[in-house]
Amino acid sequence: MTTTVGIEKDLREALGRLLAERCDHEHVAALADGPQEWDRDLWAELAAMGLPGLVVPPEHGGEGMGFALAAAAQEELGRRLAPVPAMSTTAVQAALLASGDSAEAARWLPRLTSGEVTAAVAAGRTVDGWAMADDVRATRAPGGWRLSGRVPVVADAAAAGLLLVAAGADGDPALFLVDATVKGVRIDRLDALDPTRPLAGVRMDGVPAGRLAGHEEFTEVFQAAERAALVLLAADAVGVAAQAMDMAVEYAGTRRQFGRAIGSFQAISHRCADMLVAVESSRALVAAAAASLDDPSEDTAVAVDLAAAHALETAVRVTGGCVQVHGGMGFTWEHPAHRYLRRAKAAESLVALPDRLRDRAAAALVARLDHDNEDN
Repeated sequence: MTTTVGIEKDLREALGRLLAERCDHEHVAALADGPQEWDRDLWAELAAMGLPGLVVPPEHGGEGMGFALAAAAQEELGRRLAPVPAMSTTAVQAALLASGDSAEAARWLPRLTSGEVTAAVAAGRTVDGWAMADDVRATRAPGGWRLSGRVPVVADAAAAGLLLVAAGADGDPALFLVDATVKGVRIDRLDALDPTRPLAGVRMDGVPAGRLAGHEEFTEVFQAAERAALVLLAADAVGVAAQAMDMAVEYAGTRRQFGRAIGSFQAISHRCADMLVAVESSRALVAAAAASLDDPSEDTAVAVDLAAAHALETAVRVTGGCVQVHGGMGFTWEHPAHRYLRRAKAAESLVALPDRLRDRAAAALVARLDHDNEDN
């Protein structure tokens, strides 16, 4: 009988082989610095492997393997800076599953799972996390809802065929699904620190939308999307940090100064050891957070926020260390170290800042303690 550990090992190995061939440094550089927003051919191959359906139940065409396996896959994507919208697509899938809307789920989940359609979350961005988009308004119209307005910054919007939009409706927050290919949707690519995860502004002019969640369900469904995004973003950060660490260690073992490998000097060896500890602790926290999403409890939100905060900070620290270990060569545009540092820095502010995630976790724990004391 194949165990979950065995499945994860096989998936990592298969992804590793594919990505080593399809996402070498030259390919990533050419795509990131060129006119394409993402790698459609790579996405098709990942879809053939079943990657877009890992968290989706079989009744909607998915694999039903959960976030634990999806996080492991995202780590491998992060290692190679894979320019595909896996994180954003999974976040929208999580919202669809949490909504309980069988009609929208039946309409979109099979297409998302097969890789035919990719998705992005169009929401307001704050240092504390995603919020309702202030400049988007929903109005009732014959036959349904219409959305008008602008979301200034949306990750993976240029790749999206479906948008999950957080907007105001009749004075209350709501979530809507918008077909990004219809007339009235305009996506303007933005300059991004990390071109492997492109950003774009989204403008909507009276476009038709399906309401996924009203104000009563808004918080639960929106949180499901944000937590999924945080876990996969954190897993991606672990992969980025792990690859940066491997590059630093390899260089430290081959670069020689004063007749010896630079890795033999304490300043370098201690830095590499600190990298290892940080990467492994981040991987463990992300695995625990992903498992908590698969089996939710009162600790899920805290586990997700703390794992994301630690992994995102670790990625920035380790990729910066990688540049420094490589010395002058690490600061050149020709070396791939800067791409890992840019992915790490951009990810740090994509959903919520690490210190704010820790504040959220602390506030949740204090609130729970106060509640328990009141009960006693």
